[in-house]
Amino acid sequence: MKQKINDFLTKNWGLKILAIVLSIILWIAIVNVDDPNEKRNFTAKISLENQEVVSEQGKYISVADSNMSVTFRVSAKRTIMDRLSNSDFVATADLNYLDDKGRVPIQITCVTYPRAVNVIGATHYLQVEVGEKQSKKFVITGSYDGNPAEGYAVKNIDVSPNVITAEGPASIVKKIDHVEAVADVDGISTNVSENVVPTFFDSDGKEINTTRLTLSISTVKINVTMDSVKSVPIEVTTPANKDLPSGLSVNDIRVSPDHIDIQGSPDDMNTISRITIPFSDLGFADSDQNFETTVDISSYLPKKIKLVDSTKGKATVTVDIDSIADKTFNVSTGNLKIRNISDDLDATFDTEAVSVVLSGYENKLDSISESELTGSVDVSGLSEGTHKVKVTIDLPDGVKQQNAAVSITLEKKETEEGE
Repeated sequence: MKQKINDFLTKNWGLKILAIVLSIILWIAIVNVDDPNEKRNFTAKISLENQEVVSEQGKYISVADSNMSVTFRVSAKRTIMDRLSNSDFVATADLNYLDDKGRVPIQITCVTYPRAVNVIGATHYLQVEVGEKQSKKFVITGSYDGNPAEGYAVKNIDVSPNVITAEGPASIVKKIDHVEAVADVDGISTNVSENVVPTFFDSDGKEINTTRLTLSISTVKINVTMDSVKSVPIEVTTPANKDLPSGLSVNDIRVSPDHIDIQGSPDDMNTISRITIPFSDLGFADSDQNFETTVDISSYLPKKIKLVDSTKGKATVTVDIDSIADKTFNVSTGNLKIRNISDDLDATFDTEAVSVVLSGYENKLDSISESELTGSVDVSGLSEGTHKVKVTIDLPDGVKQQNAAVSITLEKKETEEGE
């Protein structure tokens, strides 16, 4: 028995080794058939490391959101692969390794099975943008959008805080011209307070996208105070004699616009019903020509009253000047009455019309109708014969007549025989 055991241990070593090798190969084959290697794609979000390396150099780094994830391929046993999900992987981009082309290598690690999972394929890179960084402060101005309720207007807009700091790419910060906080006042009649997001604009009034900027505040509080509104007429005082040269008068004064919208507290608004401009403020010169000038309406408002629209604070005043002139009218003698004629005399005008020169302001003279002019002659104390008598025309106020005469013949009335 001992001999048989000895022979088993010491003889046929080659066959025994071969059997062992074949057993191992068979075991590996069986294992690979039951749990083979597989390859699959996974996606992980990329996190940036050591960003201070860039910021300390006074530069910014920008990455599009669409680039902040990476898809990669891994290999692992099926039993391991079936347990994996995207959340098992971490992708990091260390800015210490940023190259001259703006690329940062992405390190991908399986945090659950670091030794059993292999990332295969070429190295993945994150493409970033690096540029000059700028920081600048801006004053936030308040504005509004919409139309308040009828009879109301915005009195004041207060923004708190009213300063904001924008930091980021210099190419964007340099475009910022002004910052506004806009309140919606459509249909509003009472004071309002709300939180709004500041809006950035360039010099052309176009809104600037600030998603790549770091802002010191995200919202501001805007308080809007409302006022009462009404429309009042604009008038110019009638000029005094001292305001016009001799021989001139004002025929008409026109203001455009003749009404304007003003705003203020209800108590203050009750104190004003019109805006009056003294004629002496128009700067009228010594001229017989019509005159036109522009007036700043806001300078005639009480302290606590203001215009609803400050851009419409100008009014045009047109003054039609009238000067004294002479005009000749041919007055029909049929329109002239004969006064104080003796009872035994008849009178006959020797002409059908008489020329009369009238003096007055042109607008008065232009309003006179020649055919409607009437008048009279006085023949008191005159006897038979032909006489030149003075003509007196019935005239409106402000019109004078120059001397005029007409030839008239006086004759004895015929009497019936026997009388």
